[in-house]
Amino acid sequence: MIKGVIFDMDGTIVDSLPYHYKAWEKFFEENKVENFSEKLKDYKGGGTLDLLITVLGNDYSKKELESMVDDKEIIFRSIYKNNVIPIKGFIQMLESIKSQKILVGLASNAIRKNVKMILNELKIYNEFESIICGDEVKKGKPDPEMFNETARIFKLDKKDCLIFEDSIEGLQGAVNSGIDAIGVRSSSSDKILISAGAKGTIKNYLDIDLKLKKIGLSF
Repeated sequence: MIKGVIFDMDGTIVDSLPYHYKAWEKFFEENKVENFSEKLKDYKGGGTLDLLITVLGNDYSKKELESMVDDKEIIFRSIYKNNVIPIKGFIQMLESIKSQKILVGLASNAIRKNVKMILNELKIYNEFESIICGDEVKKGKPDPEMFNETARIFKLDKKDCLIFEDSIEGLQGAVNSGIDAIGVRSSSSDKILISAGAKGTIKNYLDIDLKLKKIGLSF
């Protein structure tokens, strides 16, 4: 029986990835970086700073890169605010598992400012027993640090937890942590998510109880 659920945010609770791409596009355009899409193919996961290092290399100091990260995230929040919509069925699922006294956590590579804005837009910021963000850990996904820490905060055995993730890096982090995960098909196919370690996949959270039962899980 699942006693704790850990959600990623971007692509898992909300389909914010197109807005992130638009923000990167605008940021790189303003900073005159060409062919950034090709450079992003080398990105292996982690936080926004890691992504920027992948694209820009060692041409800037860490302090300069951190300032650039802030600039990009400001652009993201400005274009995404007032456009935040949850993935279908998520709010109903959240209400259901909360009513069953199941602990709810969020583990996201996103920075706290982004997480706070998005969860406040959905009016659910205070519904989480644990919120761990990418700018608050030593290593982002695929490192299992934030998943391990959430389980510790929950005071639960990992076998009693379940992760919902949309990214390959996030699912790899779940595997590295030893916690079962469900893949959300917002940005990758069923085949890719299963290959990355998902026990099963969903398009959205409608009829989630039935979907979980099909793969041998239940709340």
